[in-house]
Amino acid sequence: MTTRYITDEAEQKIVQLLDEWATGCFGTGLSWANLQKAFGYSRQALSANPRIKTKYQEVKQALKTLKTRVQKAGSVDSELDRLREENAELKARVVEYEKRFTRWIHNCHKRAINPLDLDEPMGISLKTAARSLDGR
Repeated sequence: MTTRYITDEAEQKIVQLLDEWATGCFGTGLSWANLQKAFGYSRQALSANPRIKTKYQEVKQALKTLKTRVQKAGSVDSELDRLREENAELKARVVEYEKRFTRWIHNCHKRAINPLDLDEPMGISLKTAARSLDGR
């Protein structure tokens, strides 16, 4: 590579490319080597230019934030899928319980049992009664 100074026009083009890169349209793999290939300037010359160096650092930070957002979105999507599956399973379980409840009500009427009697609280068990008599 020949030693060339970065002209104002070239600097402007590089900064414009970096602005576009910050949107993520070229991916998140920004490096000095990419800019070297695109413009023919050495990494040292590019990083010595304060405007290009500042813009490069801003874009790298923006791309890092973009990567984080994409990863979080991916984990949110997988969590959403998991919750949808769980919701479908719970809906199916509710349908089964409704069928079971209907069956119980039918069997209560068939055997002349009042369904409200089934909902009465349980009495004290013999074991619990014996414990209370022993003083435990």
